[in-house]
Amino acid sequence: MSTSIHPEDALAHAADIEAARAEVAKLPLVKVVPLERYLARRHDGHGFAPEFLTQKAAEDYLILRGLVPPRDMWPRGVSPLASAPDVLNLCAGVMAIECRPNAPDLIRRKDGTFAVNTWEAPTLAPIQGEWTDVRRVLLWLAEDEAGLEWLLNWIAFKVQHPGSRPGTAILLQGPPGSGKNVLYRVLSHLLGPSNCVQIGEADLAKPYNFHFATKLLIFANELLDNHKRGGSLGDGLKATITDGEVFLESKGVARTSATNRAGLLAATNRTKPIEIEEGDRRWTVLHNRTKPAEYTHPDLGMTHREFLESLHAPGEDDAFTPEFMRQVAAFAHAMVNRAVDMRQVRRPHVNASREELQQLSEPVTEQFLRELSESLDPDAQLRDWATTGPMAQVVHRGGAQVGKTKAFTNDALYAAVCCFCIAVGQKHPPQKRTFLAALKTAGWTEQRDSKTRGWLPSWHQPGQDGSQQAAKVVPLTGSRGAHVASTNGPQPPPTPVPSRAPPTNGGEPTR
Repeated sequence: MSTSIHPEDALAHAADIEAARAEVAKLPLVKVVPLERYLARRHDGHGFAPEFLTQKAAEDYLILRGLVPPRDMWPRGVSPLASAPDVLNLCAGVMAIECRPNAPDLIRRKDGTFAVNTWEAPTLAPIQGEWTDVRRVLLWLAEDEAGLEWLLNWIAFKVQHPGSRPGTAILLQGPPGSGKNVLYRVLSHLLGPSNCVQIGEADLAKPYNFHFATKLLIFANELLDNHKRGGSLGDGLKATITDGEVFLESKGVARTSATNRAGLLAATNRTKPIEIEEGDRRWTVLHNRTKPAEYTHPDLGMTHREFLESLHAPGEDDAFTPEFMRQVAAFAHAMVNRAVDMRQVRRPHVNASREELQQLSEPVTEQFLRELSESLDPDAQLRDWATTGPMAQVVHRGGAQVGKTKAFTNDALYAAVCCFCIAVGQKHPPQKRTFLAALKTAGWTEQRDSKTRGWLPSWHQPGQDGSQQAAKVVPLTGSRGAHVASTNGPQPPPTPVPSRAPPTNGGEPTR
């Protein structure tokens, strides 16, 4: 028996699939089975609303549209969605969710199941024209022309290839009112507002990402400093930036995979919202420290804050003026027709802001020790930090060094690192115990005399410069009660301790 498929059979099978897809596409609800959530079709019949619905919310949607009777009229109080995912004329089940540009509402997967497509075509029509005000917004955020060139290239890539991830992410830093939100709203017009999402710290703190992970553009706004978050955010976002597949997490259900098409844009007013390790290939950092209310554009005669306010419709914070929207349409036309440098897209822009954040990403003790190692006179630098900071009185009262040695006291060292933190803009110095433990790891030796304890810097260790310790200063190489060997001669053997006889049956030791 032949197992070949005749062409007419294949065409008939494809026609059946298309007919089934068209029939399902008319239903008011689809249920994303792995997530236990529903998506409702828009009233105009084009696409699905981006909000995920629980079963109760989906029932309310059907009741409001008059597709099912009120709850008190349900037979035996049983929900019409009780037999979901597939309910005749109401709901169909899908196994995945995507945001694939220029694809149908339902996408047939390789395993024969369907995925719902939440993508909606942008309503903005690109037109040729000037976009001077848009360029001014971007240039302010990008710091300089080199940063602007990189940013425009990144945006052009995302506009021309909305279904592809750039492989790099952008961190916008600066004072409030710099235009970070304006940039996101401009990009959302270019890509389609429903295909973009704005999230915050609350979303990043939870493991549930199904409501934003499949979008084309993710705007992580108002990021906090790392010390307030309790951990580094950069590692958690690596998969969002570079991985081709993302796992959707929802409460109480198993995670499911989806295609990652996101471009990531983050914004903050903080000093160190993420940690960028040395050799990082993901993050571009754009940080304009100028306060918008204090800078006046010479050609406009208004401050930058006033300029940004003039772009919005009167009384509206999220709506642009018609004139600025015409410039946004012209900007879209320019991005569609701009030549994209793929090599530049895949590599982050290197500038002083990125290097500064990389240095701040180092543990503060490592920064402190690195500054000392690069100093021409590290001892003088240590004393200067210890005696000029907020803890200078403690150092003056107790002294900066252990006896007559070159070891610095614990109080002097901690006063020095606190002053260093102020100098580099680090608001929160390390805990004293953590800092002193890090000195030991760095090769410093703990020492004490009859009054104080301290640490001998690594550059004064024997073998470094041959310096000897004072006779009355004892290195703490073991526990306090440990026997310290003398260096003047051999030690006598320890006196043996007589052992006790095992206890008798009465439990008393034999005398």
